[in-house]
Amino acid sequence: MKYLVCNFKNKLMKEDIIKYNNRIKEIEAKKVKLILVPSLPFLAYFDGSNYSIGSQDITSFADKTITGEITGDQLKSMKVEYVIVGHSERRIYKQEINIDFINKISNAIESEINVIYCIGETLKDKEEGNTYIVLEKQISEVLNNVELKNIIIAYEPVWAIGTGVTPQIKDIKETVQFIKDIVEEKYDTNFLVLYGGSINKDNIKDINSIKNVDGFLVGSSSLNVSNVEEILMEIEK
Repeated sequence: MKYLVCNFKNKLMKEDIIKYNNRIKEIEAKKVKLILVPSLPFLAYFDGSNYSIGSQDITSFADKTITGEITGDQLKSMKVEYVIVGHSERRIYKQEINIDFINKISNAIESEINVIYCIGETLKDKEEGNTYIVLEKQISEVLNNVELKNIIIAYEPVWAIGTGVTPQIKDIKETVQFIKDIVEEKYDTNFLVLYGGSINKDNIKDINSIKNVDGFLVGSSSLNVSNVEEILMEIEK
C-alpha cells in the first residue's frame, strides 16, 4: 500500500475546509493510505472516516505548560495518527534545528503518533554535489537520538518544493534508494520513504512508476479535492 499525504500548510479558510471535508468523504481510497494534514485550527473538522488525520506540528517540549503549544496527547485526542516533523519550511523560517526534531519525534512516539520526518537538500547543496552528505547528516543526527519506531521518512528536495520543478525520475529513484540503504546500514531496520516536491496530477504517473518510492507528500496540489482524486486514481491503477 502506498501513502498519499496531503499537507495543506497554512492555506484554506474555514469555509474551504468545510467544503473540502464534505467532498473528500465521497472519495474512497482502496489501495492508498490517504492522510490529510490541515492547519491546526481545523483538525476538529476532520473525523478520519475514510482517511487518516495528520498534524503539521507537535510541541518540542515535554511536561511543560506553554501557551500556543500542542502536545501529543492533545493530538491523540483529536484522532491524529501522524505528524510532520522537520519540514524544510520550518527549518528555514522557524529556524528549527535537530534538538527540536529529536524532541518532537520523541513526544510523538510517546503518544503513539506516527512521524513523517522530512529531509532534503537545498539547491546549493545539489549544485555542490553534497546531496548525499546532507541527507545522511539529517538522518543520523536525529535518528541516532530517538526510538526507532513509527517513523516514515519523506524526501523533499528543498529546491523542488512549490517551484514546479521536480528531479529526474532516475535521480529520485537513486536518492530514495540511498536513504533506504543508509537506514538499513546504520539501524538494521527499514523505513518507508515518501517523495515530495511539486507533485501534481500531471507528473504523478511518472513519479509513481518509481518502484522504491512508498508514497507521496503533496502540498499545493492537495488544496483542490479534484486534484487529490485524480492523483489517487493514478496511484491506484
